[in-house]
Amino acid sequence: MLTRIFKMEALEYLLRRNMKKILLLLTIAFIFSGVSLYAQAAQTYFDNGKRLFEQGNYDEAIAELSEAIRLDPALAEAYAYRARAYVGDNNDQALSDANRAIQLNPRLAMGYFARGNMYSDKEELDRAIADYTEAIRLDPEYAMAYNNRGTVYSDKNDYDRAIADFTEAIKLNPHDAMAYNNRGAAYGDRNDYDRAIADFTEAIRLDPQDVMAYYNRGATYGQKGDYDKAIADYTQAIRLDPQFVPAYYNRGNAYGKNGEYDNAISDFTEAIELDSQDATAYNNRGTAYGQKGEYDRAIADFTLAITLDPQDEMAYYNRGAAYGQKGEYDRAIADFSVAIMLDPQFLKAYNNRGAMYAQKGEYDNAIADFEFVLMIDPNNQEARKNLASARQANP
Repeated sequence: MLTRIFKMEALEYLLRRNMKKILLLLTIAFIFSGVSLYAQAAQTYFDNGKRLFEQGNYDEAIAELSEAIRLDPALAEAYAYRARAYVGDNNDQALSDANRAIQLNPRLAMGYFARGNMYSDKEELDRAIADYTEAIRLDPEYAMAYNNRGTVYSDKNDYDRAIADFTEAIKLNPHDAMAYNNRGAAYGDRNDYDRAIADFTEAIRLDPQDVMAYYNRGATYGQKGDYDKAIADYTQAIRLDPQFVPAYYNRGNAYGKNGEYDNAISDFTEAIELDSQDATAYNNRGTAYGQKGEYDRAIADFTLAITLDPQDEMAYYNRGAAYGQKGEYDRAIADFSVAIMLDPQFLKAYNNRGAMYAQKGEYDNAIADFEFVLMIDPNNQEARKNLASARQANP
């Protein structure tokens, strides 16, 4: 009996010890199951955040990505996408997220790409280029990194490198309308207008709703002096986005170049209604009024432009010209003098101020202004003619 009792106790002890092992294994299994569930949930939030980001819903994307990070603080891609969503609105948080993504995964190209976007937005262009370059080194087929590095090179006026990057982006993704649009802009900045127009046209073919492609092609036609085609493209840009102020502004300029001053005034007025703080729109509407001989309206617009931007030498110059047309020479001289103070190399202002002095019979002052123009620009025929007239009239 003692033997049996001993055996029973032994069996009971073994059973209890094994039960502890079983419970421990069950607990470990539950923990790992929980981790898996958290990881799955984090991935779901991440996928939702990525989708929302690609749709341009950045606030909603940030919320989903933040939840993914809460559930899985080591999810580097979530930090990278959230950094991209923050750029422009919260650059400090964007930098923090991009740095965290890089810290978690130093080989994550998107981490460097996101930080490059932040530096680009802050106009720290060399840092942006360095990060885009690292993203490209890690992922040589990262088309967007080439595109964005090209944009920064354009900002640095390094158009050859910009064009090379946009060309590589197009090679990697031939259906990317944005890359064609950006390369077209670089060609335009290099005064290669035909190539620019070809790229904008391809961007429009790939994306007929691309407002910027129509706008940029219109601007390039304007540079070539083809104002009818420019007006057609600006009109299409406005049809696609009726709130796009620059399109009204530039179409107004094109109408003005065509001598269609009423249409120009209408467009500048629409631009002002959409953005009442746009000094340039007031200035250009004033110019159109001046072309029509409506000098009081012109002066009123130039005055509003000066109120909005007291450093705008063109508004002073144009108001001076309008005063001159009205025979108010002292006011004209005062405005030309301010324009010269703001831009000491503004030769047209010197020439026109000289003309006003001559109208008043102040020939010494007139001669001084014309001589200054010719000292800077010896081939300025208008100043040379004015100088000869002033010397002849000077007793």
